[in-house]
Amino acid sequence: MALAAPLNWAVAGAGVGQGVIQPAVLAEVPGGAQEPPPRPNINPYDRDIAMTVPLQFNRRVLGEMPVLLTADDRFIVNSAGFISLISPLLTDEANAELRASLEGVPQFAPEEINAAGIQLDYDPEQLAVLVLRIDPGKRTPEFLFRGGEPDAPEQGPENFSAYLNANMAVSRRNSTGDIERPSLFLNGAIRMAGVVLEADVQGREDRFTDTYSFERRYARLVYDQPEAFRRWTVGDLDPEVRGRQGFTDLGGLGVSRQRRRFESFRNNVLSGSRQLILQESSVVRVSRNGVFVREFRLDPGQYDVSNLPLDAGGNNIEIDIQGESGRRESVSYSAYLDSIDLEPGDYEYGAYLGLTSEGVFGEPDYADGELAFTGFYRKAFRDRPSIGLGLQASERVQTVTGQGQLILRNGSRIQMDASLSNSEDAGQGYAVALGYDFLLDRGDSADALNFVADFVSDDFANLGNRFGDNPTSWSFSAGYSRRFSPDWIGNLSASYRVSRDSSRDDAYTINASSTYRVTPDWSVQMGLEYADFGIRSGPFGSSDSGFGATVALIWTPNFRDRGEARYNSARDSGSVRFQRAAANRVDSFGYSLASTYDDGAGSVSGQVDYSSNRFDATLSHIAFGRDFSNITEEQVTSLRIGASIATTGGKVAIGRNIYDSFAIVYPHESLRDHDVIVGESLEGGRYTARSGAFGPALSNILTAYVNQSVRYDAINAPRGYDIGEGILRVHPAYKSGYAIEVGSNAYVSALGRLVGNGDRPLALISGHLIPVDDPGAEPQLFFTNSVGRFAAQSLEPGRRYRVELFTTPRQGFEFTVPSDSDGLLDLQIVRVPIDVVD
Repeated sequence: MALAAPLNWAVAGAGVGQGVIQPAVLAEVPGGAQEPPPRPNINPYDRDIAMTVPLQFNRRVLGEMPVLLTADDRFIVNSAGFISLISPLLTDEANAELRASLEGVPQFAPEEINAAGIQLDYDPEQLAVLVLRIDPGKRTPEFLFRGGEPDAPEQGPENFSAYLNANMAVSRRNSTGDIERPSLFLNGAIRMAGVVLEADVQGREDRFTDTYSFERRYARLVYDQPEAFRRWTVGDLDPEVRGRQGFTDLGGLGVSRQRRRFESFRNNVLSGSRQLILQESSVVRVSRNGVFVREFRLDPGQYDVSNLPLDAGGNNIEIDIQGESGRRESVSYSAYLDSIDLEPGDYEYGAYLGLTSEGVFGEPDYADGELAFTGFYRKAFRDRPSIGLGLQASERVQTVTGQGQLILRNGSRIQMDASLSNSEDAGQGYAVALGYDFLLDRGDSADALNFVADFVSDDFANLGNRFGDNPTSWSFSAGYSRRFSPDWIGNLSASYRVSRDSSRDDAYTINASSTYRVTPDWSVQMGLEYADFGIRSGPFGSSDSGFGATVALIWTPNFRDRGEARYNSARDSGSVRFQRAAANRVDSFGYSLASTYDDGAGSVSGQVDYSSNRFDATLSHIAFGRDFSNITEEQVTSLRIGASIATTGGKVAIGRNIYDSFAIVYPHESLRDHDVIVGESLEGGRYTARSGAFGPALSNILTAYVNQSVRYDAINAPRGYDIGEGILRVHPAYKSGYAIEVGSNAYVSALGRLVGNGDRPLALISGHLIPVDDPGAEPQLFFTNSVGRFAAQSLEPGRRYRVELFTTPRQGFEFTVPSDSDGLLDLQIVRVPIDVVD
C-alpha cells in the first residue's frame, strides 16, 4: 500500500526542489547512453519516511539526527543535527566552510557536501548514516592512545549524602561455654559540597583487663579533585608509602596524586618490610600461585610475613583477609622491589605532615607523638628511565629513598632501590636492592625470568622501624616460569636469606612446580622442593626442613565456586577446601568448608554467608586440636550481623553494608503499593535490593569515579504503567549517594490502531504528539507499524493531547487521558480522513 499523492510529506528548500518531493524520472540520455543505474533500495515503501538514525564514523556512533528516506530511495539529512555531530571531527576552517555551504538550508542531499570533503551513505541494514570519508586536511588530529583518560562523566550524585554501617560480632568458646561480649563496628561518611567526613569506631572487650571500650580507628575530612587525580586529607591520615619507606599512622594534613583510584583506608597494611598490620580479629588465608596453602585466625596486631616458608622468588603470594567486621581485603606481592607501574609520561606523589601515633593498631594516640613528614614522587618518562624519590623525617629518624627503573629494548626491566637512614636509636644505616625481570612473548606462550638481590644493614631505620630491627641482611630470590601452552605452565624458583638473628639460621628454598589444566574445570599442580627454614617461631612458623613433594588439585566450575586439595610431604601438611562465594543480591547464600593438617595438628572449619534485603550475616565454626583424634579439643563459633542506614535527596533507606557509594531507589506515589527493585541485572527475578515496609530500596554497590548503570523496575506494576528508562547511568563521587524515583506523574501509556478512509490501516506513518494546553512542550515522536498500530508513553492523567501527522495537508487527532487512569489507555480504533491506495 501507499498513501495517495496529496499526502506526500513536504520538505522545504535544501536544493532538492521546493514543496513536495517528486519521484525521480529516468529519461533516456541522448546519444544512446544507458540509463543511470538504479539506486539501492533503502526504502521498501513507495512513500517518504521520516526517521531519527545514528551517524557513524569509523564504527563509532557520533549521535542521532533526523533524516528523510524518499520514495525514490534517496536520503535527506537534517542540517542542524548533522553539523552538531560532525563539528568535533573537523578543523575550524572546515567547520566554517561546511556551515557556509549549508547556511539557510534546513535539509540537504549527501552529494551537496562532497565539495566540503565529506562523503555520506545510508546503510539500510544498520538503519544508520555512515561517514565514508572526511578529507584528511579537514580533520582534527585524533589520538590513537589516550593514556587512560576516563570516559566523560555520566550523571553526578546528590549534593548531600550520608550513611552509617553497623556490624555486630559475637563468639562462643565451646570448651568453656563462655560467650564474649559482642564487638561493635561502626563506620560511615557524610558528604556535603564535595567534602567528605568519614569515621570508623570499634567497640570490643579487652581480654587482658576484662573491660569493654570503644576505639576510634580513624576520623578525617577528605576532598577530591578528580580532574587532577588529587586527594586532600585532614585528620587521621592513611599515608601511602613507596619502596623502603615504613608505614606509620599520622594525624595531620596529607595530599596525594594518583591516576589510578586508591583506597581511602587500608585496614590491613602490607608494608615494604612485609609487616602485616591487622586492625581487628581476622581470618587470614594464604595462597601461592593461585593455590590455597594455609589459613590462620589472628588477633589484632602486627605480624611478620617475610619468613613464610613458601616465600620463594618466583612465587606470587596472595593474602586474603576477612575481618571480624565482615570487611574483606587482599594484598599480594611477588618480589621485594616496588615497581614503578605508571603509564609513560605519568607521575604520582604523596606528601603527609603530622604527629606520629605510638601504636600501629587500635586507636591512634598522638599525645606523645612527634612531628613527622613522609612523602614520595615517582615519574615514568617516555624515553628515559623511571625514577622515584622519597623522604621520611622526624626528630628521631630520617630516611631518604631513591628508585630507578629502566625498560630495555628486549622487553626486560632493571629495577634499582637505594636508601639511607639516620636514627637516634639505631644510628646510620643503608639498604640497596637490584632486580631484573624479563618477559619473552612467544605468541601463544611466554617465558618470564626475575632476579632480586637485597641488602639491609643492621641499623637501617624508617618511620615504621625507627629502632632498626632487621633480622635479615642479604636476601636473594630468583624465578623462572614458562607457559608451554594455554593449559600448561611451569615454574622454577629459589631464595636464600642470610640471617643476623642468633636464634635463626640462614634459610633457603628451591622449588619446581607445574600446573596443568586438564579440563576447563579441573587443574592439577605438582611440585618438588628442598628447603631449610632455620629455627622459626610465631604464627607462620615451621621448623621442618628437607626434601619434599607437593600435589594440589583445583576445581573451578564457575566464578563463584572453587575447590582445592593439596599435600606437602616436606612439611607433612595438607588441606582440603571448598568455597562458594555469596552473590550481592537478596536471599543469596555462600559457604565454605575447610580442613587442614600440619604435622599432627588439624582443624575443620565451616562458614555460611547470607545476604538479605536489609542486612547480611556470617556464621562460622572451627574445631581444632593437637591431632585429628582430638579435633574437637577446642571449638569456636562466631556470628556477625551487619546493616546500614543511608540518606540522600530527602530519602532514608536501610540495607546491607556500604563500602563506597550508594543509591536510594523509591517508588513514585502513583505506584501506590507496588514495590520497586534495583540490581546489576534483573533477569530471572534477581535483584540486589527491594523497597517495602521498611522504606526504599538501597543499592550498596556503586564505585567512585567509574561510569556505571543503576537498573530498576517495579514489581507487578499496573498494565501499561511507564516507569521511565529503567536504567540510569551514573558517575559517583567518593562516598556519594543518589536518590532515584521510579515512575512519575506522566505514567500512562496509550495504544490504538490508526485507520484512514474505508477503514484502511495507515501503515508506517509518522508525526509528533504534544499536550494541547502546552504547545511549547517538547514533542514526542509518533509512528505506526505495518498494520497501523501505535503506542504513546509518558502521558499524564487528566491532560488532553494532539497527534499531528506528517502529511500534506496536515492531519491529526486529539484524545484525553482520564484522571483515574491506572496506566493503560486503549484508544482502540482512531479514524483520520486520509485516502489510502494500493
